[in-house]
Amino acid sequence: MTLTSKQKLFGLIALVILTGGICLHVALIKQPLNYQVITAAAENILHGQNPYAPQQGLNFFKYSPLAGLLTVPFSLLWDEIGLFLFVFLQFWLFLWGFWYWSRTAGFRLEKSLSVFLLAFFSIIFDTTVNIQNCQVNAWILGLMLLGAAQYAEGKYIKSGLLLSLASNLKLFPFTLGLCLLTGFKKKYWAAFGGGVLFWFVLPAFFLGWKRNLTLLNQWIDLMSWDQTRSLNMLDIGSFLEKHFGLSAWWRNPLAILVGIAVGLGTWMLFHRRKYSLLHRFLLPINGLYILLFSYLSESPTSILAVPVVFLLAMEALSAHRLQWVFSILWILALVLVPLFYSDLVPASWNLWARNFHLKTVGYLYLSVVFSFLFYRHYRRNSTAVKTAQEGLL
Repeated sequence: MTLTSKQKLFGLIALVILTGGICLHVALIKQPLNYQVITAAAENILHGQNPYAPQQGLNFFKYSPLAGLLTVPFSLLWDEIGLFLFVFLQFWLFLWGFWYWSRTAGFRLEKSLSVFLLAFFSIIFDTTVNIQNCQVNAWILGLMLLGAAQYAEGKYIKSGLLLSLASNLKLFPFTLGLCLLTGFKKKYWAAFGGGVLFWFVLPAFFLGWKRNLTLLNQWIDLMSWDQTRSLNMLDIGSFLEKHFGLSAWWRNPLAILVGIAVGLGTWMLFHRRKYSLLHRFLLPINGLYILLFSYLSESPTSILAVPVVFLLAMEALSAHRLQWVFSILWILALVLVPLFYSDLVPASWNLWARNFHLKTVGYLYLSVVFSFLFYRHYRRNSTAVKTAQEGLL
């Protein structure tokens, strides 16, 4: 049964209160060091200094010059207010993008209370962890969700601009942008290609051309710095090297090979006009690809797994004969990915999960379950098309 207007309003108010409370806790209690990384970079940009230089006791600022410029307004506010607004706006951009994408993927969150609650529990844990760390991954995934949804609705220019903006801010959405190029929509090609150039050039109008080029070179130098690849991350290469002593030389070739396979699979779905499957499964598979093959895959980045967890929840709701199976698979996904890295488990469990890289196991698990889920829907879609064609004969 569809939620009533009063129920929707109550749900919206409850979400505002909950997200506001989480963000206040981050701003007043947690006060993560990552926010100091952001404000320090913004201040360096304002004073003509290098925002990518190491700061004592802080991590590196790893985002584009445009991202640094966009954080300047927050740095001008009192720390508590700036931090609250930074994470609160990020939370709601993600929620808006998730709601929009889920609708184009065939799921209306307001359809029933059970759909709404399953969606809520699928996203809240990873999103909260990301927000508490003051990471920007919720911003980025929100833009990816909006870009994918706009493409599904045929708004190719908006989609290209959004995905090129996301790719500028933090590189990894570029994989989704490239996949959608295989649809060969001229408006999308123009918007995505032009957007990539425009977002890189935009800071020059505020900082000057020479200053912008200097910042771009400094950013590229940092991101290509080999030592960053030795960090204790959660990609599949780091996991196999840590537990099995396998050499890391094969990471890049394997990432390229799997990336080509994902791109070819996307092209095949376009070619065979499997649009419903494409718009439901393309963004989740891109998220898993990034988590498993990016050498900067870290704990807060696991928010990219949220769409896969959500699809499992929706399958548990709709698969009548296998409902209990998918329910168990969904619960196990929550346990492997967000739960053991949260404050909801004893500290000793949390430490063990981090040392073991349990999230990487979760990503591999989700990849297997996702493959089964995709095959199940692909076969069902093909059967429905064949039956419809036979009915016309």
